[in-house]
Amino acid sequence: MRRRTFAQSVLTILSWLPLGGVRVWAQAAMFPGSHDRTLKDLAATVLPESLGRAGTDQVAAQFVRWVREYRPGAELQTGYGFTRVRFQTPSPAGSYLTQLGQLREGALAADRVVERRSRIAESLKAAKVMDLFTIPQGTDVVVDLMSFYFNGSAANDLAYSAAIGREKCRTLEDSGKVPMPLKGTRNANG
Repeated sequence: MRRRTFAQSVLTILSWLPLGGVRVWAQAAMFPGSHDRTLKDLAATVLPESLGRAGTDQVAAQFVRWVREYRPGAELQTGYGFTRVRFQTPSPAGSYLTQLGQLREGALAADRVVERRSRIAESLKAAKVMDLFTIPQGTDVVVDLMSFYFNGSAANDLAYSAAIGREKCRTLEDSGKVPMPLKGTRNANG
């Protein structure tokens, strides 16, 4: 525990030094820093209640991992029909930390989940957010957390109440098999 506290202190100090890339790395490495509870509260607010608190906390932890492993400048997959090579934008960790601080004092300060959701919906409407992205864009922590989850395999499985595993490779033999129902759910056939 003391080693972790020391490491966080060193990373915090490094994040304030004018060292450009080192500062960005330090922000990503210590993300979410003192905003761990805020990020978990955000996940519990914007993700499906059916996940339960343990489930939304798990998604928040996966999002933290995504932010920490984010590689600015990495070449993005061009996809079919695209001729232009695109590169990953700078790390969103710094702006996410600022936004989480604002959310803690603003939308997430409400006691009731209904009120928090209403405040977040109002802020998304004011920002003219009309859709989620296929992958997080690094601009808005709320939209990116939702994009991270809802475009993932787990959300797809939950939507269909079946262990589809959209992003997992299946063998050719398994490709024709109907996915198993998720534990604790019933499929349309009974």
